[in-house]
Amino acid sequence: MRQLNRIGVNINQIARALNSDLTPPDIRLRLDELHHLLELIAQALRQPADPQEDLAA
Repeated sequence: MRQLNRIGVNINQIARALNSDLTPPDIRLRLDELHHLLELIAQALRQPADPQEDLAA
């Protein structure tokens, strides 16, 4: 839980920096890519595990 909290704090700091308009464009692009990857990870975590895959392992 502590690590998740730290990740949340880091994301809030990134959001604050992005909203300040002081972020260079190349960093903004990388942060947009990171945001997209985080969304994909969140979607994957929300999907139920496939019981058939568990049987094959």
